Amino acid sequence: MMERMEVLPEWALPIRRTFFLAMKNIQKHTIITTMPFGDPKFTVVNPSPDVDQTIRSLRTSDYLAAAFMTGASWSYGYMVGKPTRMATASTAMALGMTCAGMMVLQNGRARLRGYRENEKEVKKYGAWPVQPEIKANEPGSRFPTATGLTSPSVKPPLNWRNYD
Repeated sequence: MMERMEVLPEWALPIRRTFFLAMKNIQKHTIITTMPFGDPKFTVVNPSPDVDQTIRSLRTSDYLAAAFMTGASWSYGYMVGKPTRMATASTAMALGMTCAGMMVLQNGRARLRGYRENEKEVKKYGAWPVQPEIKANEPGSRFPTATGLTSPSVKPPLNWRNYD
């Protein structure tokens, strides 16, 4: 089977090489910011915390991050909104505050659920009585799970009796 060869002009070869090196570098340093689907790596404080408990468990660093993000977005809105600086800055601040609130709640919830470092929360609230048991998949399994760290307490087995 023959591979398809691309014919590029001489000037495009260094650009293409630089682009692929940059893409490889970006893929190495990509940080996953979504909530994971596997078992938590730290002690679980509450597997399903509500917003009130998450707000009560916020750290000083969370408040500082929210204040910085809000202030930085106001500054950005002021710099970019030339004809109507104050209106643009206020709108950018509202958007930045919304983003900061979501980020702070996501980080606090991840700490309470055990997906981030949570020594302070464990000392303050205590550990949840039922911790997920982490066990690897059986080798040679026909349909292995992607992570290898999913326990029945996180991903329960299907109840086929409900599908009659």
